Amino acid sequence: MLMLLCVAPLAGCAPTVRAGSLPPTLDMAEVGGGSIAIQNGIPVPTFEFEPRLRIDLGGSWRVERAALDDAVSLSDRDGGLEQIVAQAGGRQTPGFDDSGWEQTDVPGTLNPPPDTRQLGGWYRRSFDVPASWTGAATTLKFGAVNYIADVWLNGIHLGYHEGGYTPFAFDAGPALLPGQPNLLVVRVDNPPWGTRNDIVPWGLTDWWNYGGITQPVWMEAAPPMHAVRADVVPHLDGADVSVVVENRENLAGGPTPSPTPSPSASRTPSPSPSPSPGDSGASLLASGEPTPTASQQPTGTSVQLQVLPARVTPDNAADPDVRRLVPGISPPLAETTLDAGQIDPGRPVLVETSFRFGGADQWSPAFPALYVLHVRVTAPDGRIDDLWTSFGLRRLSVDPDAPRLLLNGEPVMFHGVGMHDETLTGADREANVRGHRIHAPAPLLQQLDHAREVGADLIRAGHTPANPLLLMLADRLGFAVWEEIPLYHFTPLTFGITMRRGIPQQMLREMALRDMNHPSVVFHGLANESTGQSERTDALSALHDIDRQIDGTRLTGQAAYGSEPADPTHAPLDVAGFTFYYGVFYGESAAGGTEQALEIAHQANPGKPILALEFGRWSDGRNGTQLQQAIFTDTYPAFERHADVRDDGFVAAATWWALEDFLTMRPGIFVEHFGLYDIAGDIRPAGLSAAQAFAATAGQGARLEIESSVRTARVNDAPADDWALAVQIGYAVLVALALLTIVLGLLLAGGGRALRRTTS
Repeated sequence: MLMLLCVAPLAGCAPTVRAGSLPPTLDMAEVGGGSIAIQNGIPVPTFEFEPRLRIDLGGSWRVERAALDDAVSLSDRDGGLEQIVAQAGGRQTPGFDDSGWEQTDVPGTLNPPPDTRQLGGWYRRSFDVPASWTGAATTLKFGAVNYIADVWLNGIHLGYHEGGYTPFAFDAGPALLPGQPNLLVVRVDNPPWGTRNDIVPWGLTDWWNYGGITQPVWMEAAPPMHAVRADVVPHLDGADVSVVVENRENLAGGPTPSPTPSPSASRTPSPSPSPSPGDSGASLLASGEPTPTASQQPTGTSVQLQVLPARVTPDNAADPDVRRLVPGISPPLAETTLDAGQIDPGRPVLVETSFRFGGADQWSPAFPALYVLHVRVTAPDGRIDDLWTSFGLRRLSVDPDAPRLLLNGEPVMFHGVGMHDETLTGADREANVRGHRIHAPAPLLQQLDHAREVGADLIRAGHTPANPLLLMLADRLGFAVWEEIPLYHFTPLTFGITMRRGIPQQMLREMALRDMNHPSVVFHGLANESTGQSERTDALSALHDIDRQIDGTRLTGQAAYGSEPADPTHAPLDVAGFTFYYGVFYGESAAGGTEQALEIAHQANPGKPILALEFGRWSDGRNGTQLQQAIFTDTYPAFERHADVRDDGFVAAATWWALEDFLTMRPGIFVEHFGLYDIAGDIRPAGLSAAQAFAATAGQGARLEIESSVRTARVNDAPADDWALAVQIGYAVLVALALLTIVLGLLLAGGGRALRRTTS
């Protein structure tokens, strides 16, 4: 959100520090003509719920809150780890006595609002691992830790991660003790915003800095030969699928278990119990009891892929187990089996194929049709691993002939609302307001009900990567999503420092990889209300290229200051996004100022759709709700007049900031009353105006109970198939040209004879 009053605070939030030397942990590796993301020595895995052996590490942890040494936290671990261990005083070791520490819930936060202290701390948790996990490929997964995490398992340092909103994982096998108690220790440092200029975000922000282990933590076990992730690139008539397969055989030593195979691959297996939100125990979810088998040298691994129909209903819309979406015993709509060949330990491979469909259902907010992909990996010794994900077929693009968005080939203008990943309680008095990060579907379902009630079909997920639960529900219910990395109020200096460190690049890769298969994510935002020209353009260009390399199915943009509508830094991006606060923070007239700014923005970006990513006003003070409503009714018509669904239009989105009130770290405010709904959940007059003006048809997926289907399906398993098809097409074209040449020759010959007869 634009705040002119932030100019002075921002100047104060520009400390000169020596940039941290802590390097990013994610790299891209070329494997067999493709690219695989590697982090902490293993391929970046899926972070979706999978029906595998699983230990939920949420619930009660021991914690010691502390102000940690940021300089040490941001130093290269080649030398910095010794300093961390020295300062730890044994806290990372199993023998340390933590009985005097307080208890806290994970996921959660070290500074629950209104506690403004931006602290770090030490977390410790003991858990048991079944002996049957011996030799399994065990992966420790974190949804998010804010901001720097160092992780020890049974006293062994597994590694670290920087970045507060994206996931990361470690190979737990070398440190795990199956059949014994295990100890997980996490050191979390959350440098206070405004104290350093080498972190992301770095300075004053208009949301709450929830520090600590803020997303779920779990341990997952699979056979040594297993599917790491499956990525789907959608098209309107099919999908390209790539599967990363890894072999961890003998890397940890010992015999290796394999879950009992689920029912026939042509049927939907009986699902395992779904994890219950808030379960504080270490739950073991398995598709069957593991059976130890002898190790064998891999000689050939098969990868079977099936595309299955999906049907979202009120009963399964919030269930994280994708298998629940498959209706009854459904035969696959398409399937193929690929030979992955020999996969040596520690050398992952990429297996790729394509499905082409006739008469497939396309995903949109109004008609959120989904499909389910089932991947089954069979090792040479017969052990089986299953991976499940959902996807949708959709295409968001910019019309090459006009500055408009096309969703599945049709012009579209989105009507959006901003949402923060939190809920507020205690509306009787502001002093009693409390903020809570969202860790279960129920609060999000209520928020999305509010979005549906005001006619929104686009969610701008704050200024950070979205909550994964929000994306799951947006896929299934039908909402488009703009998510972004938190380059918030960046300056030429901070762009340069953080890009040299590589942290924005890593955050973007982690977000894109995590959310690859979510059709709801149609925009990737790369910055918000930032300054500088050459530095910002260079950063946005580099980030856009990274996004294209990993994904390519989303459009890139930024939220630039609407007070500078001729901003040239949109050049490397797909769309030109702005925040419009005319009549609020600048300009005397909301209507006239917005209209003029839109015209200037269009002239500066003639080939790009213009997106209004924020407009709004607080509802505080005398006549606050009426003034808030007036900003909506004065501003929105300018967007509507230039809607890109009109022949001469160019505005592709109008987004109100925000759907509900939210918390802020801005000094002296605490609660921002920008919501169309107040803390008690009551709609404000501006919300009534939005419902009348937006009138989008979205969020009805569970009620529609769409069962996806295809009329025909074809599989391209290898480039050779494409080459053969190209040869056949080329031969047909040559034959057609030869016949056409003969016919034309005969016609010309006949015409010449007729001409000679006429003139003779």
